[in-house]
Amino acid sequence: MEIAERVYAVLRGEMPDRVPQLIYSNHLPRGSFERRMRSMGLGLDVRCRVYRTYTPNVKTETRTVGDYIYTVYSTPLGKVYSKRRINLKFQFPGGTWVVEHPVKRLEDIQVVKFIVDDTVYEPYYEVYNQVEEDLGGDGVITCGADYTPLMKVIIGFMGFRNFALMYRRNPEAVEELIETLDRKYIEMYKVIARSPARIVRIGDNIDGVMISPSLFERYCLPYYNKYAETLKEAGKIVISHMDGRLRNLKDLIAKTRLDAVEAFTPPPMGDLPVKEARETWKDKVIWMNFPEEVFLRPAEQIRDYTLKLLKEMTPGTGYIVSITEDVPPEHFRKGVETLTETLQRYGVLPLDPKLL
Repeated sequence: MEIAERVYAVLRGEMPDRVPQLIYSNHLPRGSFERRMRSMGLGLDVRCRVYRTYTPNVKTETRTVGDYIYTVYSTPLGKVYSKRRINLKFQFPGGTWVVEHPVKRLEDIQVVKFIVDDTVYEPYYEVYNQVEEDLGGDGVITCGADYTPLMKVIIGFMGFRNFALMYRRNPEAVEELIETLDRKYIEMYKVIARSPARIVRIGDNIDGVMISPSLFERYCLPYYNKYAETLKEAGKIVISHMDGRLRNLKDLIAKTRLDAVEAFTPPPMGDLPVKEARETWKDKVIWMNFPEEVFLRPAEQIRDYTLKLLKEMTPGTGYIVSITEDVPPEHFRKGVETLTETLQRYGVLPLDPKLL
């Protein structure tokens, strides 16, 4: 059975021959190790967008100073800028990280609202068709949408600290930005709905410690369901990236129309055990992120953790195991090889706890 067949079988509520295993394609360095892992059943989760954007009335300029890139956005209402740290050490050298977001003061919100309103979304379907043809059955394509409006404000425009201050002092201004994003996102999701994409990922990086239940219920739940309705009417599978601590949000997540909770991270990094998640999300696929901390352990402990995880997943209906986070290079091969070998040997469905 091809890897793609396994994944789609799980998403249809069926039980394939074994637990599907994936890794974000940009997390797997190419070469002999990659070929060996893929021959053992490790599939690729390839990200792809089916739309392009441009802002006809915004001028964008970038400059590099040492280990930082500054991006300046000039609009008729003024300027904002962001700052990214470059040359960070990930699996692939040269990673970047935002250290300053565009919104630093209240007046910056009006500039960002202009940028959002000025954004034009247009179809770009050809690249998806090419990627799907090249990938074949060796994995799946997850089509990227943007974050929900709240998470776009936090992750894209303000950062958590500044968002907390802005929301406390000027909630109306923050809500106006959220409403502006929502209006534009409707355009984006219509473009995605008409595309050939099969799986659509609503961005986000949900963590129940950073996003309280009240914030989630007010600013996430209704938007998930609104966008999911548009996508499901077009036959799409809808997932969202929720890789944080989710125990205090589990009942609210159950109310979403998401087909899968992608990047769900069990303990020790998450705080929601697999069994409890399954009891709460009976109609959702648990598209699991194997906790990156476990990869730092000796191979035998990685194997033992994987077997324990499989026992919790018994009989194995409704699960995908994936690697969705960076693993330190010095632990990558050991960790991925141990996980893949263990799933290859013990991940046959239905799972038998007596063999684990």
